[in-house]
Amino acid sequence: LKPFWLNHPREPGLVLLPPSALRFGFMGLPPVFFGNNRRSTAAQGDKRVYDVVSSASGEVELLPVEGSSPRTRLQVAKLPDDAVVTIRVFRFLEDYSDAKETWEKGLRNVNSGSLLWLAVHMLPQMHSVRGAKYGEWFTIHHIRVYARHFKSGYHMCNSGSSGPAETFGSSTAVKSLVTGDKLREGYFWFVSPVDELSKPSLEKDGWQHVKMEGPFDGSSVAQECESVSPSSIAAKQLQQVVRNVNVV
Repeated sequence: LKPFWLNHPREPGLVLLPPSALRFGFMGLPPVFFGNNRRSTAAQGDKRVYDVVSSASGEVELLPVEGSSPRTRLQVAKLPDDAVVTIRVFRFLEDYSDAKETWEKGLRNVNSGSLLWLAVHMLPQMHSVRGAKYGEWFTIHHIRVYARHFKSGYHMCNSGSSGPAETFGSSTAVKSLVTGDKLREGYFWFVSPVDELSKPSLEKDGWQHVKMEGPFDGSSVAQECESVSPSSIAAKQLQQVVRNVNVV
């Protein structure tokens, strides 16, 4: 048995763990969340990539994307505040050429959304009457964030300014549609502020850009989802739709 500090806000202390616990996890947490000091999660982070999804009650959950195992949801509320996770966010463009702009390539001082936002934005009678209010092109960004910032406030960006936002922030789960109907599970909007003269920093800004994919043609997403009832779009189903979309 080897002594390790259990990095959990409600259960701190020295515990004895067998080597198998370090390889396969303990108490339902991935083994990456263990370390010999409280900064280990910030330094290492979880190497998997997640989509941000909502539970029926509106809690923030993380669903691994393809290639990650096991594909069960993690509840953000149960992660240590300084746990670092890599998530996918979705950003819409009105003009294909905008993807070449610095702020778009780096997700700098702009808003983006979670997996379900992709369908809600594109389909008519959901976010807007006609659908695709902010354009039919979209990019996918991988970013690293601290778990605690899912509780930070969301702010709408305007003309390259993130307003009062000082760190990465998230909205609460949005379920309402323009028709008055409600989604079974909500979607989230995000803000990614950064100083114009610097790169986003985990310590200062609460987020860090990893990469951008796309642009993609959002009309193919709309075609794949148009036969599905808006209230019953499932996250795993939408992940498959994203896998079928090709870079233009």
